[in-house]
Amino acid sequence: MSEPRPVSITGLSVLTALGRGPEAQLAGSPAFSEVRRFDTSNRRVHHAATVADVGTLEEELDLAIATACGQAGADRRTTPLLLALHSAPTFDFGQRRVYTSACVSASTAIADAATLIRSGRADRIVVAAGYLVEPDQYALFDAGRALADDHAVRPFSLNRRGLLLGDGVAAVVLEAGDGLAEIVGWGRAGDAYHPCQPSPDGRGLATAIRTALTRAGLSPDLIGYINANATGTTFSDAAEAAAITTVFGRPFDGSTSQMAGSTPGFTVENPQAHGSTHQMVNGEASGRGSGQGLEAGQGLGAGPVGSVGSGAVAGRSATGVAVSSSKGVHGHALEASGLVELVVTVQALRGGKLPVNAGFLEPDPDCPLDLILDAPRPAQSPYGMSLNSAFGGANTALVVRAG
Repeated sequence: MSEPRPVSITGLSVLTALGRGPEAQLAGSPAFSEVRRFDTSNRRVHHAATVADVGTLEEELDLAIATACGQAGADRRTTPLLLALHSAPTFDFGQRRVYTSACVSASTAIADAATLIRSGRADRIVVAAGYLVEPDQYALFDAGRALADDHAVRPFSLNRRGLLLGDGVAAVVLEAGDGLAEIVGWGRAGDAYHPCQPSPDGRGLATAIRTALTRAGLSPDLIGYINANATGTTFSDAAEAAAITTVFGRPFDGSTSQMAGSTPGFTVENPQAHGSTHQMVNGEASGRGSGQGLEAGQGLGAGPVGSVGSGAVAGRSATGVAVSSSKGVHGHALEASGLVELVVTVQALRGGKLPVNAGFLEPDPDCPLDLILDAPRPAQSPYGMSLNSAFGGANTALVVRAG
């Protein structure tokens, strides 16, 4: 059996309301404003993070794929493509598979691609994902009282009021060898607890985290940063905090109850090898305080950064890993969130500057994490983790190392 091969990101592209390109994603100021793209006058909430000058979703996906492939020097015509979208596109991008598994769609596609490359069944794969805020999903989340009526996303903060949607389109090229960053581990697990609510103890996400660490061959203390799924919803943020403290706040013996990332069952052309090989977000039905409804899954903190520092009250009381959720500035991009946040994590590690958990007001005793507050924090480790959760209890964890 051949040795597992390193899986690296060699090209990437991203668009959110913060701007185009990975550098723009660390701007820090929340990008939420009143929606002008469609009429929200009959809605409870009227804000989202939308791009003013944007093409259609398929136009933006095409540009993202071209940009990432150009950076990697990849021929998109002969490179397998995995797409994460709400539904199959009308335009044929030549995709081998479309992932529609809610807010873990993109991160699941990354795990599948990494599995194929590490095992030698493919040399290079493009993963792309996109969501542009549109009336149907907006209406669904608004009717479910999942959107924050104070126009701010406040991950892990006491009195958080929900999520806000945001545009997000991204593409990455993964291939064997060295690159901008390496995908060193991935894990997937379900908690089978409730159609919308996550298990309060975070057991599914904790299993995914342990699986990713085991696959990476890393102990928890080597992870210097977690870009959390935290959407600013009560139950989901608390469950995620429980998962993080379970793994990072207790002794870890290197074992796991589930090895995720099994061989994907689809055929992938392998042009470099001149052959082929074979083979709504963690939600909540109701919550503490207003604005806690349908969804408990994704969102970056919005609104002004609170004045509480990242000391013992807000963090470090349970875990030593720095945590923030970038949804507080760019919003929840649904199916694309896992890829957008992976790019943010990579950029933060490469730039040595970990982003702030925006929108924070005051500590929640149910979320005893080392949150990055007030100002970006210098990265102390090349290793970071991106977490995502979805309706139905699906959870993913990706571990990356800055190149």
